[in-house]
Amino acid sequence: MEALKKEHIRKKVIEEGTFYDDFKEKSPYWDWRVDNYAGFELRNGVLRMFMGPTEALYYSNAEISDGFFDDLPWSFKTLEVKARLEGDHYGSAGWGFWNHSMILDYCMPIWFIYLRSRGPYPLQGLFAQVGVKVQPITLFEKPRAFTLAYVLSKVSPKLVGIDILSTKPKMQNLKLKEWHVYKVEWRENRVKFYIDQVEVAEIPYERCASKARTDVWIDNAVFEIRRKDPGRVFRHVTQENRKRSYLDLDYLRIY
Repeated sequence: MEALKKEHIRKKVIEEGTFYDDFKEKSPYWDWRVDNYAGFELRNGVLRMFMGPTEALYYSNAEISDGFFDDLPWSFKTLEVKARLEGDHYGSAGWGFWNHSMILDYCMPIWFIYLRSRGPYPLQGLFAQVGVKVQPITLFEKPRAFTLAYVLSKVSPKLVGIDILSTKPKMQNLKLKEWHVYKVEWRENRVKFYIDQVEVAEIPYERCASKARTDVWIDNAVFEIRRKDPGRVFRHVTQENRKRSYLDLDYLRIY
């Protein structure tokens, strides 16, 4: 019965081309994924996604999404969420569109992404990302690794696996623990990113028409490219977290 209800809602949403969730209740529209030490709470119209405490060697993740592999509903849409991120956790969190593939040559994230790691890792902050192109929104620190990665990405993105568009964060004083409205405007040749109606990034979209799903998550992993990886995928680098961290959503809209 639940599967039929989900199928009916999904079909209606795709036909109308829009979706809105105010999180008054747990909608069957979403695929609700939990890995290990993570989960969800719904309270007073807010979806609280949490992760941790979690062990370093195991992946922990709370995630909502609306498509799998060859069943992806969206192209050239706008995603708007009102969100806040609490906990300063080690790992990642994000919201946007994704074509549900970690294969290096095919993966196409179009999202805001938070990244933080204990060890040497060039991306520590909140970023706008389209494919391998990333624009810093706020940096938690400015390590040498980030500056070096920027220089190498200008020489050849293949050296570091990413193309860092600037060393200057667009909104360094952004307080992630406060409520903000984030918008990802995906069009045929570019993606614009907004925070509280202020444009913070415009990144070219250079792929042919592709499908994607909506994806929102909080987990304990950052991602790396390993040379000569036989799977040619982005690998999870999991982190230990001693406390629970939260990603709260007040609403989500696709149009």
